[in-house]
Amino acid sequence: MAPSDPRNLRLGMGLMTLAMLLFATNDAIVKAHMGSMTVAQSLGVRGIFATLGVAAWYILSGTPLSLRGYWHPLVLGRSLAEGLAVFFLFQALWRMPIGDVTAVSQSMPLFLLPIAVLVLGEKVTPVQWFVVICGFAGIVLIARPFSTGFDPAIGLVLATTVCFVFRDITVKFLPPHISSATVTFSTVSVVMVAALLLAAIQGLSPMGVQQTLMIGLAGLLLAGGQAAIITAFRLAPVSQVGPFNYTKTAFALIIGMIFFAERPDILTFAGIGLIVASGIAIAAGLGRPRG
Repeated sequence: MAPSDPRNLRLGMGLMTLAMLLFATNDAIVKAHMGSMTVAQSLGVRGIFATLGVAAWYILSGTPLSLRGYWHPLVLGRSLAEGLAVFFLFQALWRMPIGDVTAVSQSMPLFLLPIAVLVLGEKVTPVQWFVVICGFAGIVLIARPFSTGFDPAIGLVLATTVCFVFRDITVKFLPPHISSATVTFSTVSVVMVAALLLAAIQGLSPMGVQQTLMIGLAGLLLAGGQAAIITAFRLAPVSQVGPFNYTKTAFALIIGMIFFAERPDILTFAGIGLIVASGIAIAAGLGRPRG
């Protein structure tokens, strides 16, 4: 079947939505079960299960995994950027509502567009700049930097976003012989090793069976989400399934309200709406230069 086949398209959209549900659930599990562990230890333990899960999926699906390019500087740099991003993200999840963290961390396209102009020399139209400004207005509504309720932890989420932007920019410069499977496996395994090394330096906390199993489950959900995204991109065009990335914000809000008793106010909902709408508009190519 061709990639544009309606059945493939629907399946791709469904898989992307499933991936976002798995990622949001993964974040919630870590937030709920981190306990006295350091962020590095929780990342490392989760990484063990995620790495095993990704490797198992490649074997079972018959996906060829070549380690050629595993040690390429750009691949390692991308993996370390991912590790820093998740480190900042988990620090923020420990301090902030999961819905707010997820929404702001998904403002990546708003940062990616200006950097694409500076680094890649891409052209951006006035409409696209307007969309970016609207998205940043959404971040301000959530953060409210001049109010008494301002949470400095929002800086951790913005640091997460910047690291994600660097991660995605490097893809433009990766040599063509390096497969996406290699990049994905490098990401989960390098993050695992780096986190475990940092955890060993900081000191390890004892873990109970339930805590270990739950953090392990988070790692398997992460691996499942990665597999779902890769399959979705194989079935349907990125431009059509990519916007479903923003369903993660909806899932995070629902999880936050049900399991963490989080109650976003009107301004927060408005900010989240602006970020999501702006991100979808950019992903859908609104205002993109023609020709």
